[in-house]
Amino acid sequence: MPEALNLPLSLHIKCLGLLLIAFASLSCSKTEHSFIPNYGTEVDSARYYFLKGWEEILDNGRWTESEVAFRKASALDPDWLLGKSMIGRITRNLEERQRLFAELDSLKDNAGEDERMLLDVNLLSMQSANNRGLGIPNSPEANRRRVELAERNFGKFSRKYPSDNYFKAEYIEFLHAIHGARVALDSLNILASAEQQQLGFYLAYAADLELELGNTDRAMALSLVLDEKLSDPSYLSPLMLKANIYISFDSLEKASELVDRVVAADSNHMIAKGLQSRIREAIANEATDND
Repeated sequence: MPEALNLPLSLHIKCLGLLLIAFASLSCSKTEHSFIPNYGTEVDSARYYFLKGWEEILDNGRWTESEVAFRKASALDPDWLLGKSMIGRITRNLEERQRLFAELDSLKDNAGEDERMLLDVNLLSMQSANNRGLGIPNSPEANRRRVELAERNFGKFSRKYPSDNYFKAEYIEFLHAIHGARVALDSLNILASAEQQQLGFYLAYAADLELELGNTDRAMALSLVLDEKLSDPSYLSPLMLKANIYISFDSLEKASELVDRVVAADSNHMIAKGLQSRIREAIANEATDND
């Protein structure tokens, strides 16, 4: 769930080289590591709620339900560092996040290799959020270290465990932040299996990337598929995607209505709340310009 970053040109690699490396690594690892990783816990019920938390936030767009699931996962295995770090990432309580960061940072050497790869990125994300909560700007160098580590570690994990759905999703988000929409979309199509590409995140994110690339018809087609897959009205991802499509048509009022519905349904949906503020500001600016 990385924020967009403007990074120096020197960080951008050639798209073809990136994709060839990703494809080669994925092909080599598929047969050896086709199983689902344990993510650092031997408690099956904890792992179930951990994955449920990811499903809720990335596929369904339900942030409150996601936090509930992550907290259940941690309660079922209180010693699980990666599980606890997800509470640190999703909580809006600065003091709780600071406490969790200090605890996890002191215990991180106890994590196994795979868990540590993921935990290290989560710790940098928590540290970044703590700084924002304290009003301390995150330096460009700190942001660069975080996204570079995320690209490296999430990419390695995704290639080692192709069956993982959600750290692969985060990897694609970071590819987007660093290398742009074209690389992210091509990587999504290469790295995600046919089954994964039917999950809510991959449908919605592919559509958003198509929008950014100017392919509105493709985005609208993916939106229809997402509507079919997530027909429960409590699922909020379809509304967010439609809002982005309306924004691409400069239909800010219609986009605003949809985003308002998302925030009303889930006041913890931080992406929707941020988008709501930006849309309202854009509408106000339009009104001022027309005066």
